[in-house]
Amino acid sequence: MNMLGYIPTDDDIAKMVRDLEKNDPENANPIYARQMLIRTKLMYRDLGRIDEELLHKEMDEFKEKKDEI
Repeated sequence: MNMLGYIPTDDDIAKMVRDLEKNDPENANPIYARQMLIRTKLMYRDLGRIDEELLHKEMDEFKEKKDEI
């Protein structure tokens, strides 16, 4: 997997591990969290290349869900 310069910080990984502890306890570890952060970043980058309109829709939906919390 090519990270293209994206390296999750220790803080990013710790936050993801905390989220995984709630939502996916079997995978709540730093290695999985780091891989998930990188894959998510790459997925959104690729989605923007394929369908920029869909990327903006997904980002707006994410923002709406975040505001509900």
